[in-house]
Amino acid sequence: MIGNGLGPWWFPAPIRRGLTNLGAFFFQEASWEIHDESYATGSPSRWRADRGFLAAMLRDASRDQSILKMGACTIIAWLLWLLVRAGGWMSYRRKPSAPVANVIRKKGKRHG
Repeated sequence: MIGNGLGPWWFPAPIRRGLTNLGAFFFQEASWEIHDESYATGSPSRWRADRGFLAAMLRDASRDQSILKMGACTIIAWLLWLLVRAGGWMSYRRKPSAPVANVIRKKGKRHG
């Protein structure tokens, strides 16, 4: 899978890495890797890719045993989804350049 982690391609790599590591604390499913791959290939549609991204994050939120962490995950999931919907058009179908893209190889479940 191809992915740049959490954050748009134009964020500096250290910021994307930090956001991705922080996101890994809240979310276990490979939701952003699949989302990035969908954006790079242009399939499925941007709406479906974003909806699947939100669904994967909400599934992770619902699995947590701590009500506090579950609530925080849910708020973060909706916030990330709103940011992706607002600015994702700049990255959809944009082929990542080698210096910008960080290749992430991880098997994950597809979402839709």
